[in-house]
Amino acid sequence: MMNKPFCVKAVLFDFDGTLTKPGSIDFNLIKRAIGCPAESFILEFIETLDDHVQKEKAISALEEFETKAAYCSEPNNGAEDLLLYMRFNGIKTGIISRNSLESIKKSFHNFKKIKFSDFDVIITRDNSVKPKPYADGVILAAKKLKVDVKELVVVGDFLFDIQAGKNAGSITVFLNNGLEHNFSDPESDYSISQLCELKNVIRPGLPFPSGKLARY
Repeated sequence: MMNKPFCVKAVLFDFDGTLTKPGSIDFNLIKRAIGCPAESFILEFIETLDDHVQKEKAISALEEFETKAAYCSEPNNGAEDLLLYMRFNGIKTGIISRNSLESIKKSFHNFKKIKFSDFDVIITRDNSVKPKPYADGVILAAKKLKVDVKELVVVGDFLFDIQAGKNAGSITVFLNNGLEHNFSDPESDYSISQLCELKNVIRPGLPFPSGKLARY
């Protein structure tokens, strides 16, 4: 937990497993389908493919899996209410994902209170920046949001989310969803079990006058 003052002007969310419930996409199944070793990561593996036809087939298969997962995905517990809270309190919001933009758009068919267009910025692998865990996407998001990276909170359920935020110099929040994970401690600034807990994390950093707390 951080013990130093901070200011929050925007929050950048991972998508799968953060704004949506975990488990909608089976990464191990995708790896087997495209011949990616179990210990490798999908996007990085695809980049190593020299054969153009093989690479295109792998990308096509990945997009097909993502599309199927998008139609099955559901908002994570408390996600929509949290986003409404942020809108009410004037906090800018964004998404940063290793997914395609199109698959994220499709996922919003299953959201009832929040629309794709409600976000101030969405960074995906379709942007010409290196994907998480590189800081590039976080820095681009901060630029588009017109906030300093230090005023940006990055929230995610995977190691790469936290690494990207830390590499950019942002405040990081790890969402564990109350589950055990097969990766090392991401050493985030904060750790939460449910999205609703994020309110308590960011509330002290909201730039309200006279020390007033957020409403809603």
